[in-house]
Amino acid sequence: MKIEEIEITSLELPYKKALITATNRFVAARGLLVKVVSDGGLEGYGYADLFSRSGETLESARYAIEGVIKPMITGRDPQEWVRLRKEIDHLITGNLRAKAAVETAFYDAVAKSIHAPLYILLGGLFRNEIKVVKMLGLDEPEAMAEEAKLLVREGITALKLKMSGKMNLDLSRVSQVRDAVGSGVFIKVDANEAYDAKTAISLAKGLADLGVEVFEQPVPRSQVQALWEVKRHSPIKIEADQSVRTAVDAYYLIQNRVVDAINTSIQKAGGFNEVRRIAELCELAGIRCALSNTPGSMVGDAAALHLAASIPGISPLCELGEFETVSGDPFVGLEINKGILQLPEGEGIGVKRKS
Repeated sequence: MKIEEIEITSLELPYKKALITATNRFVAARGLLVKVVSDGGLEGYGYADLFSRSGETLESARYAIEGVIKPMITGRDPQEWVRLRKEIDHLITGNLRAKAAVETAFYDAVAKSIHAPLYILLGGLFRNEIKVVKMLGLDEPEAMAEEAKLLVREGITALKLKMSGKMNLDLSRVSQVRDAVGSGVFIKVDANEAYDAKTAISLAKGLADLGVEVFEQPVPRSQVQALWEVKRHSPIKIEADQSVRTAVDAYYLIQNRVVDAINTSIQKAGGFNEVRRIAELCELAGIRCALSNTPGSMVGDAAALHLAASIPGISPLCELGEFETVSGDPFVGLEINKGILQLPEGEGIGVKRKS
């Protein structure tokens, strides 16, 4: 099998409600859909959600794929992806989201060529479903509480609340959400680097009283010593997100016991194999490895779901399913049912383009 064509399409998927975090205000998910076509007519799909704070933009990712990666891999056999990826990484550094989109498309095509679901290529089936953690963007405490209540009525049992960097207001947000959903719902919070260490420690103590279990990325990504300080004094688990992109980053934090958990994704890490390395490091060290995906096309969620299904070291509680928060996705095949995402049936990643 040879790859004859690689097509790149820009997607702009409007949010049904603007997503506000401590560092961004998103009104649309903007990304690139990558399609590879084999000499036998098989199609494989990958997707990259792109925004400037991720370090990649639509323009930079398009150039990386069209200008550098496409000329290298056109005419090559996607079953040789590991060798091809080494060549790509030698020629162009970084650009992890662009590389992940191409990698996903290659894996999708290869799985289809052997008439198998993607998880077969990723090591086999460990689980066939995951429990969804649904994200709540920043809003007034009352509005977040009402949104949380509606999600729980739909069967959601785990929530991730965005924090603003204003401690009293953030505590009020969590308090009102907790009152609205009761004690049985899992709650984690995500500060997106908004706090300094001392304030984060104070906040963590208040969050513990509200039954919050995980505090994600409380301080700026480069402040590893501050992250360790928060972890040392926090009564709840501290999770790294922006501080970890690669397995090298994960190894350093794990070796030095800087965090209790790591949140990774196919897009952020740059592909399936790097996520596997991170998850296995976490499993060996006995810390939690969370898998997430940003809102966008369900192509990305489907790929992540297959990966979560095949790696025991990934938490069964994943931050997937945010494709429900945008409109205009050209794909179908995934649906959250009572807080659960089940593996889609079929070959490859298991979702199909709308006709």
